[in-house]
Amino acid sequence: MFRHVLLPERASLKPHPVPFLHRCRYLLLVSLAAPFAFAADLQNSLDVVEATNRSAEQSQAKVDALSRETRILLEEYRSLKESAEYQEAYTRELQNLENAQRAQIESLNLQIAQARITRQRILPLMRSMVDTLEKFVVLDLPFHQQERISAVMQLRQRLDHPDIPVSARFRLLLEAYQLEQDYSRTVEAWRGPLQRDGENLSVEYLRLGRTALYYQSLDRQLSGYWDQQLQDWVTLDAAHNRALAVAMRVARNQTAPDLLALPFPAAAVAP
Repeated sequence: MFRHVLLPERASLKPHPVPFLHRCRYLLLVSLAAPFAFAADLQNSLDVVEATNRSAEQSQAKVDALSRETRILLEEYRSLKESAEYQEAYTRELQNLENAQRAQIESLNLQIAQARITRQRILPLMRSMVDTLEKFVVLDLPFHQQERISAVMQLRQRLDHPDIPVSARFRLLLEAYQLEQDYSRTVEAWRGPLQRDGENLSVEYLRLGRTALYYQSLDRQLSGYWDQQLQDWVTLDAAHNRALAVAMRVARNQTAPDLLALPFPAAAVAP
């Protein structure tokens, strides 16, 4: 009689299929992911190239802007240099005139202090100085001209007044000369009437010492300057309207001083 004996199972020699499937899946994923990785690297490279191009364009634009600004500044410098040379020459002339007047005043003061000028001699001299002052005002830039001429006329009347001491009359004469000298060193803006081409206008004036005198309409659309050679007003190009308006604000202390490009009248040519 046979007995059934249970023997232990032998380990199966057949390879397990699971690791192989995993390897297949891994290879499949790698093969599918490779094109996407390549595409991503390519896109990154394109992005870098595009960013580099944009940066280069921006840098070139900055270079072009700086080049244009440099050219503009160079032209402004040349223009200002020419104006500065004229202004320097004109300033020297005014300084020589002022020095001559100061020397004359100091000489007169010294003569009065030393009591070497008699009454009969000082009065004709003062009248001569008043005549000279009146001619100077008439030939000067036409700013506050009516008031200045009226002041000279009043001074002339006081010099002929017997109740005023000679020393007081001479002091009034020196004060009038000093007032006219101060105009050479000041900048002023004010509103006043202007008669031109048969029209009565209300304008704003700008005086730069005794160098230049400008006007501008209240709507800032019309500007001009006084030409000493022509003895008449000359209309300025509209491109100068803004700079002239800013200069007037500077003269009134309404804004900080700034470098402005204003046209300067041509210097008078000696005959």
